[in-house]
Amino acid sequence: MNVSRVVCAAAAGIAAVSLVAAGFPSVANAANKPGDKCTKAGITVHVGNIDIRCTKKGSALIWVKLASGGGSNSGSGSSVGISSNASIPKVIQNWGLAVDTYDSGSGKAGVMQIKGVTPPTFGNADDDAMYRHILGVYGLDVKGVKEPQMAFIAPLGTPVISMVDGTVCDLPTLYSNDYSVRVAPTGTTCLPGGIASILFEHEHLISPTVKVGAKVKAGQQIGTVSDYNPHWKAKGLGMIETGVFFSKNDNSGKPWHACLANYLAPAKKASMLAVLTSVQKAWIAERGDPTLYDLAAQNPVGCLTTVDITDSNTGAR
Repeated sequence: MNVSRVVCAAAAGIAAVSLVAAGFPSVANAANKPGDKCTKAGITVHVGNIDIRCTKKGSALIWVKLASGGGSNSGSGSSVGISSNASIPKVIQNWGLAVDTYDSGSGKAGVMQIKGVTPPTFGNADDDAMYRHILGVYGLDVKGVKEPQMAFIAPLGTPVISMVDGTVCDLPTLYSNDYSVRVAPTGTTCLPGGIASILFEHEHLISPTVKVGAKVKAGQQIGTVSDYNPHWKAKGLGMIETGVFFSKNDNSGKPWHACLANYLAPAKKASMLAVLTSVQKAWIAERGDPTLYDLAAQNPVGCLTTVDITDSNTGAR
């Protein structure tokens, strides 16, 4: 793929920034957003679900497309991937935050504050709709874009924890000047350049407490919720996006996402799905708006589709 074309296409209007519906549009003044000149090595930009990274080549800084496993694509034609999402292990032990069943006494769902929270408003329906969810679910369709990750809004300073046991393969700096901690689950090999066939993503966090190559355990703190979104920040709230990112061994080079709720550790599955149901019901009650979530359409809870989502974000395989 011609990276310059990717950047130009982004500037021309590719707006597939993950979890837009949860209120996470691209920040206008973020350094090295799609379409900008490559000025700082290590900055990673998402264009749809394609990642490009500002990389030093000789004395120049250029945009380099990342392979679907999260590392630089050398163009060698080698394949790193799995045959299908059926090969993703069911090992998730938390949602990336210490979320719990909603407690009406405290007004909290674990670390998530529900009671008393009001989303940002802008005086027009389109912008208000982008910030109406305190929990973003996989596959939500926003202006023809299907969201490939989940998102959680939580108070500033809330710890982000690893969803799984594994190895930190990649820790890119994002366009939003925060980080993504990408963990390969135990049994999945990290290759040079941050490549792995399966990566559990903890995206948009600040103050990372781990480095590439670190072994992590599920529940271990790996950072803090991001404060990059100014509208949520003004409300005292940060955010984290979590997802599972994988490549297929078909040499297509496409990055894929699948719904996290399908890969929960069996011993944790029932309680974790109950937590998602509780958070959604609590937010509906808090906002007095039954249209916020359609629980009947989620199967399992947290998934509006079970179709893999690739760089087009259309959900087409």
